Amino acid sequence: MFKKLIFFIFINIFIHNNTFSNVNRDRVVNYLEGFHSLKSEFVQINNNGDILSGNLYVSRPGKFRIEYNQIPLLLISDAKKLAVINKDLKNISFHKIDEVPVSVLLFKELSMSNISILKLKEKENMLSVELMDSKYKDQGFVEILFEVKPFMMKKWTIYKKDNTKTEVFFNNIFIDKKLSQKLFDIDSEDPRKIPFKIY
Repeated sequence: MFKKLIFFIFINIFIHNNTFSNVNRDRVVNYLEGFHSLKSEFVQINNNGDILSGNLYVSRPGKFRIEYNQIPLLLISDAKKLAVINKDLKNISFHKIDEVPVSVLLFKELSMSNISILKLKEKENMLSVELMDSKYKDQGFVEILFEVKPFMMKKWTIYKKDNTKTEVFFNNIFIDKKLSQKLFDIDSEDPRKIPFKIY
């Protein structure tokens, strides 16, 4: 499940494909490759109507943190490994970065040869892009919505093969905001560790 979660969150944040038209390709690539860190709030609406919110933090190269407000799930990459933490169950699992497609998302020079652009259209002040990763083509496709002026990612929608969808709205995006590296410290969030107490 964590592979799908990582893919769906990040595939919409860091995209690079040579099939973009020149103007719109430049807009997207400049936005996605032009920053060192990113912080954003998000609201996620699942197909069944459930609403979740949380925060996303990215620090290049290789680090990210995804935390939810309503559920005890926390995901952290320290650029060496990915940790999936359930704070209520007090468990943690570790995964190699290359087990999920985060390696293409966390570095400023992007190469997305496996990504296909299904549709690209601009209307009024919005630009939408439909994408499919060949490695995940059996799972559906993703639509990203950008505001053009100023150019900013606003929303992404996951369309699955079973005709269900998940929408994620981004709010208060900050680019190149200084982030504490403690956000990406897995050891400090490890729920198995019992803090030392003095009696």
